[in-house]
Amino acid sequence: MACRISAVMGVFGLLAASSGAAQETPNPQAMQMQVQQIMQQRPREAEAAARAFLILVAPDRVNGLDSLREQANKSNNQPTYVVDGVPVSGPPAQDQYWMEVAQLTVQFDMVQKLSQRDSVRAQLVGKMFGLEANARARQRVYRTASEPQRQALRAQIEALISQHFDLEDRLRSLEIADIERRLADVRAESQRRRDKRAEFIKFAVDDIVRDAIRPR
Repeated sequence: MACRISAVMGVFGLLAASSGAAQETPNPQAMQMQVQQIMQQRPREAEAAARAFLILVAPDRVNGLDSLREQANKSNNQPTYVVDGVPVSGPPAQDQYWMEVAQLTVQFDMVQKLSQRDSVRAQLVGKMFGLEANARARQRVYRTASEPQRQALRAQIEALISQHFDLEDRLRSLEIADIERRLADVRAESQRRRDKRAEFIKFAVDDIVRDAIRPR
């Protein structure tokens, strides 16, 4: 999950369609650009936003974010770890910290905008982002963990992604229900027009004739 927005970007296409506001939902490329911009510029307000979002969706990860920040402040050098006797290079602490801040900040903005038009879906998406934050934390630990530790971490990540999948499935169920309602409305309107076919045709013809004899 490093350096990517979220596993639910595909779902946001459904959210846009269901809300009738596709133009308000940014595409994955635009959001990736936002993440990269925050990582480069490193605005302090993004740190506050990321922390506030974690308090809402994954309060147990707040201390983890603080720990990342402390590591970033200590050194800008790329660390080298030894795992089972093999040197392993990790990304610079500054990059790790600001990557996490950037993703959380962009996700927070997504949820806030979605909540303005669909609080139910916003709540589900927020929970999904919280699970992703927990999965990313374990991903960072996995890199330098021993093999036995990696097995345990993999099981934890699998449990988180399983919950994530179930939430995404609930979002898709909501979308299916919306599509079925819209389809029922379209069918009802189509039937109404068929039932009044003669009236619609007469109205259209009368309008054409009136326009033909209207003084210019």
